[in-house]
Amino acid sequence: MPGQPQPTQFAVSGDAPVTIQSPTMRGYQVYLDGVLIGTEGKAGDVPDGKFSFRVVGDQEHNIRVYDGQFNYPKSIYFQRGVLKIINVAQGYAAYF
Repeated sequence: MPGQPQPTQFAVSGDAPVTIQSPTMRGYQVYLDGVLIGTEGKAGDVPDGKFSFRVVGDQEHNIRVYDGQFNYPKSIYFQRGVLKIINVAQGYAAYF
């Protein structure tokens, strides 16, 4: 609706599960194809360094993790029905 603030988090659906995990980062933001989809530890997400969502599989998506200081962008191909785990350590690039 016009004049209403837009939500910064929304549910993402698809057939490829994704989990981002970090042993050191908390409260990081997750972007999917340039759109903020959520923040680790907020809106019902447990503050444990993990953030899970789903994407449309059998295609590449741009994932970006941002913790307020470090930025971790990565284009990743997601296979339909296969869990992709993305490990991110503060101060380092994303790896999987």
